[in-house]
Amino acid sequence: MTVNKSRFLLSSLALLLFTSGALAKPWRGIVPLRSTRAQVRKLLGKPIVGGEGVLDLYDLEEGRVHVMYARQPCEEGLPADWGNWRVPRDTVVNISIHLHQEIPVKQLRIRNLEQYKWYTGASGATYYHDRIRGLEYQVQDGMVTAITYGPTRRDRRLLCKQNVPLIR
Repeated sequence: MTVNKSRFLLSSLALLLFTSGALAKPWRGIVPLRSTRAQVRKLLGKPIVGGEGVLDLYDLEEGRVHVMYARQPCEEGLPADWGNWRVPRDTVVNISIHLHQEIPVKQLRIRNLEQYKWYTGASGATYYHDRIRGLEYQVQDGMVTAITYGPTRRDRRLLCKQNVPLIR
């Protein structure tokens, strides 16, 4: 198989995984605020970095995967959707995939993408957050460089305190 054909197949597979995951919400069977560290490790194996802390790292075909876990129920003052959830310790809070092969944002075919714009960071990356589906896209120069699967709007019932501001 040629290199170009391999890249095309890998890009197509990644796009299918990410867009179908966007509709189904779980990523590879891992569901934020429901799955546990033990379930993640059963699915993905031993992390390249991890232990009993808040983060496990995996280096998979599609990218570097960061799985963040709750440290304790109802913890506040943490970035984005990480804390303030009524879930047990070691429950998945979000999954971020930092893509090895970037995807043109246009290939995701997200209607009215600008309505999801959250902020643009100092690096120039713009973050788009679809709170209904719990998806966040990191986009730089028209290319999706990372996708985060987190709590959905439906999950708000698991918030310990409502209307706590999101911290980036």
